[in-house]
Amino acid sequence: MVGVRISAPVGPGSFSAARALIDGALNRTRSQASAIGAALTGGIEDGRIAYQVVGDRRDMDELAWIVRRLASSPSDEPDGGALRREEARLDRLAETPQGWLTLELTRPRSPWDAPGDAPRDAQRRSPRDAQRTLPVVGAGEVRELWRRSHARDRLRVFVLGDVPVPRILADLSRVGAPPLGALGVDAGSGVPGAGVPESGVPGSAEPSFRSASPPSTPLYAWSAAAFTLGPVRDPVALAATEALRAALGGLDAPGAAVWMHQVGEGAGGWIGLAARASRGADAEAAVAAALELATVAGLLPWWQRGVDEARRKIATAAAAPEEWLALADRYFSPDSRDASAWPRGALNRLDALTEDDLVVALDRLRRSLFRPRIDT
Repeated sequence: MVGVRISAPVGPGSFSAARALIDGALNRTRSQASAIGAALTGGIEDGRIAYQVVGDRRDMDELAWIVRRLASSPSDEPDGGALRREEARLDRLAETPQGWLTLELTRPRSPWDAPGDAPRDAQRRSPRDAQRTLPVVGAGEVRELWRRSHARDRLRVFVLGDVPVPRILADLSRVGAPPLGALGVDAGSGVPGAGVPESGVPGSAEPSFRSASPPSTPLYAWSAAAFTLGPVRDPVALAATEALRAALGGLDAPGAAVWMHQVGEGAGGWIGLAARASRGADAEAAVAAALELATVAGLLPWWQRGVDEARRKIATAAAAPEEWLALADRYFSPDSRDASAWPRGALNRLDALTEDDLVVALDRLRRSLFRPRIDT
């Protein structure tokens, strides 16, 4: 068995274009993968576009061909089907409160806004009093995203299996778009605010938006809060998230139902808490109770359980070839050639966590917290 994964950076403002790009890539390679019985997947994970194909080692030539086609230019797409599917997906999300919360969590924003300084599009206001907008994506935006994010000097390629390195280099060295440097674009140092940050795409234009369908009179009252405990690759954030999930399992919220939302696309690890009730006061009280749990006093009794659950999830994923490739991508380190050490480093960090680390995660929550209005 051989698995190949290729990933490319994408900023939050480009998620709609990225989904259309991925849709087109999967459509043009699905029949080739099916012909050899290979498992083909694609999506946005940890703030990166990721394609993955797993098949028999004897089919390595075909697998490499599929990977090259996955990362090839979208300019030869026969129609705008991928764009239409993405627009329909956004429209479906905008029709429900939970879908709108998903949209709010994937809008471009800094995770370290000052407390109370929520981005303009997330200010607490009634959607019935303010026009709602959805991202707009066209073929030009998709091609430009590919040209920049899939540049060969920005791609990561992971191969799982007994395949000689010279063969891998011969098959995959020319995958993707020409390097950014070859196009006269300065790739920068990777330092935020200078050149190309790791999680973004250089030169990306501000995302455009279109009006969403006007909301109808809601059947329920909703309340929500959104925040990050840290990036998804941070073991501290993973443990704190699992501790919060466990604590919410025992939350008593009279007259309300409470959900915890996580969006896998963003590297910032945004989390949403949403409450639904027949009365607005009950929904507000439920979110307030959930946020009260998200404190040192509220999570400390659940901290070790969160650490244990985070460790279990990483160890379980590391045992499955497809999920191991995703872990290697998440914990990739340019300073180490030992790919098996990358997920192991996260497990070692979990073993060393203390209660002080919980304080760090909750400080991130406090600094990033904002209150989107999601009723529809």
